[in-house]
Amino acid sequence: MEKNKLLDDLITQGEKLTNTISYVPPGSGAIRTYSVYRTSEKVEYQNWQSSSQRFIKTYFPSDLEDFKENTKKLSPDNHQKMMGILRAIKLMPEEPVKESEKSSGNTNITINNTQQIVLNLFTEAVRDEISGKEYKELKEILKNYEREPEKTTFKIKERLKKMGGDVLTNIITNILTNPNIYGGLM
Repeated sequence: MEKNKLLDDLITQGEKLTNTISYVPPGSGAIRTYSVYRTSEKVEYQNWQSSSQRFIKTYFPSDLEDFKENTKKLSPDNHQKMMGILRAIKLMPEEPVKESEKSSGNTNITINNTQQIVLNLFTEAVRDEISGKEYKELKEILKNYEREPEKTTFKIKERLKKMGGDVLTNIITNILTNPNIYGGLM
């Protein structure tokens, strides 16, 4: 399903669920210092929350913590905050660029969120296809890259060739079939 259509469906479903949230008055003789709410569509509401959270986690991870915070307690206010996050994503669908400094030895590299996601996907794809020992060997070879880039590049190529074509094919396949990547290729 197309990302925009899915977002529209989540917003529509959330709007319908707005009217299912109601206040639960305290029992006779009871005094509460807090409000309690329920939904008449508990299963549908739970499914909507889970689907919305999964959508945000997949496509807009910078909004995930805010969304999750509002799922902790059912209330009309928290529901409107979740709807606001979904509407904001629709209004401004580009993930905000947040610069962070990553330090590696003596070199400072600036990586934005999108680059970090891609880097994590790549690293995960490599780790899934090679053994821990092979991964450590690659990391060890890469330690010399800044001092000897050509020699290190050669060593990496040789090491990857020894792993075999199937390993490299599987790594590339894992990268290309990740939803965060293939969505951008379509």
